[in-house]
Amino acid sequence: MNILFVRLSYIGDILHATPAARWIKEHYSEAKLHWIVTPSMVELLKNNPYVDEIIPWERDEYEAHSKKLHIPTMWRMWWELRDKLEPYKFDVAVDVQGRLITGLVLLASGAPIRLGLGGTKELNWLFTNYKAKPSTDHVIKRYIEVAELLNTAVTEHSDLNVSSAVSEDNVKPCITNGVTGKKLYHMDFFVPPNLHVWAEEQWKSISYDTFLERSEVEKPLRVGLVLGTSWATKEWPQEKWYSLIKSLQYRANFVCLGGPKEATQYKPLMDSLTVDGLDKIMLNMLGKTTLQEVGALIESCDVVVTADTGSLHIALALNKPVVALFGPTDPKLWGPLTGNFKVLVNDELDCLGCRKRRCPKPDQYCMSGIDSVRVKKAIFELIGDKHGKV
Repeated sequence: MNILFVRLSYIGDILHATPAARWIKEHYSEAKLHWIVTPSMVELLKNNPYVDEIIPWERDEYEAHSKKLHIPTMWRMWWELRDKLEPYKFDVAVDVQGRLITGLVLLASGAPIRLGLGGTKELNWLFTNYKAKPSTDHVIKRYIEVAELLNTAVTEHSDLNVSSAVSEDNVKPCITNGVTGKKLYHMDFFVPPNLHVWAEEQWKSISYDTFLERSEVEKPLRVGLVLGTSWATKEWPQEKWYSLIKSLQYRANFVCLGGPKEATQYKPLMDSLTVDGLDKIMLNMLGKTTLQEVGALIESCDVVVTADTGSLHIALALNKPVVALFGPTDPKLWGPLTGNFKVLVNDELDCLGCRKRRCPKPDQYCMSGIDSVRVKKAIFELIGDKHGKV
């Protein structure tokens, strides 16, 4: 059975889809699963034992032409994709994204059996012939419900080669970076061994005691700070990050993670830390890392603090303790589902989960209302007091 798995972007969304891909491979181990994804996200799927082949496709370029109604270019790109996918002779295509663009990918795949989400917009429903029931459950669970449609399709199509299907009781345990465990909803991300060494070399550049003389700390806590998100409304204010770092300066070292946007956006924070001499206990990796390097640095941390952004899900996939800060997005739908985590929100508001990218309220209360003292307390609730009392 040849399967095309469709989740084109982005970091968190792709990682949310990895349990569904793993479910397919655990239940139909002889099936070949090919995952189509935008090229910038390929690193997320490298070394994943549940993905037989990664197929890059310029989704962002297609979308850019779509917004400008460049119909001839869109038509050409779709036919090029069709020609690219035709040799695979796909039996099944699985769409867990539920957009018009992913529906067009299903059509280009030529697969006669097409599984997808129920209740989708943008005419996506036209391209699927097996649909999961509409649901308001966590996105990981919804994706797995789409994968489970394969059981129905196999029952109804006797020509599919499913000789190696396994029963639920015999599901093989998932692999989580060398640790096995039967966790249906656990996300998968795999860091290459050589990057473990690279991450340790980065930490060695920090001088533990030359500035702060932290004699009470034998081995400083390693704290990962994921700065910035794709939405301004999801970001924790810079002064809150500063307060957290100051409160932990005598017991922790830090690594700041983010992309080129954050390197510019968070320069005021970095400048303030430099003035205070705290840059000496800080790895500023903003805009300097690949996705797999981000994973390696996160894996080397004792705890990670992050808002709702891609690296939150990388940390969860790597089984790291995570303090997750949520505001305009609902953690019940998009937040942590497995692992060791604390989710913090501003409980005083009734507008949480509004999904607005521009806050109509002054000072963006949902995120600014999460105090750094609460975050610090949550850190030590997760990891215990082995690095000192709160």
